[in-house]
Amino acid sequence: MGRVIFVTGFKGGVGKTTVAANVASSLHFMGSRVLVIDGDFGMRCMDMVLGVESEALFDCSDVLLGRCSPAAATVSVGGDDSFAFIPAPMNFDCEPIPKTAYSELISAVRGEYDYIIIDSCAEMTDYYTAFAGQADEAVIVTLHQSTSVRAAEKTASRLSLLGIKRLSLVVNGYREELAADGKLPGIPDIIERSSVKLLGVVPYGERFQAAQEAAELAFTGDRRRRAAECEAAFFNIAARIAGKRVKLFEDVEEPKKRAKYLKREAEL
Repeated sequence: MGRVIFVTGFKGGVGKTTVAANVASSLHFMGSRVLVIDGDFGMRCMDMVLGVESEALFDCSDVLLGRCSPAAATVSVGGDDSFAFIPAPMNFDCEPIPKTAYSELISAVRGEYDYIIIDSCAEMTDYYTAFAGQADEAVIVTLHQSTSVRAAEKTASRLSLLGIKRLSLVVNGYREELAADGKLPGIPDIIERSSVKLLGVVPYGERFQAAQEAAELAFTGDRRRRAAECEAAFFNIAARIAGKRVKLFEDVEEPKKRAKYLKREAEL
């Protein structure tokens, strides 16, 4: 049965969608069947990040309201059915959705995928709590700044009240040089402030920003190409989710060719 991972954070602009999409693509690169659900009914931008913005006929609200089946709303990413996506509605009018509809959706897709990754909104809406209630675990995303870490701490507290026990933290846009100078918090300080177990750290990189704009996901395309630092970080996060023991910055500062990450993962 597929693991349901809720990617979240109460501060907007921290990169929840980016982290969710690239961890999903890394898990798929490792050979897993992955479904991404856009649970942000207000912003709806996962389709752009995945590069499938013009391919969906139905959306998540259509499934939840019984207008179509999950399969009808699912589109493949990169033409591969083992990497799939259900988009958020384009214009959600806050039509009441039965809470049972969320469990029915997840029950219908659990058997088809190894991982179901839900990208959340940044507000405690009804659909936020409904999606969170279906999660086996939550990944909280924070930017490398104190205000964002505070939001991550509050997110963790609220998710604990919702009954989610497995919580982990991803630090996005980490700048080692600024942490070393004391201008931004270091990793130990971030862990202490957020009180959440660290899952991974994604370094800041201009190359990654350009790749995101072009809807280029981690570990897609030529396997002979050398990975970017952020790609290596996403692969390490995916490997830890899969139960592998990987050092925090393993092969991140000096990335290898993409195919070598698969070989390394198989040896762990």
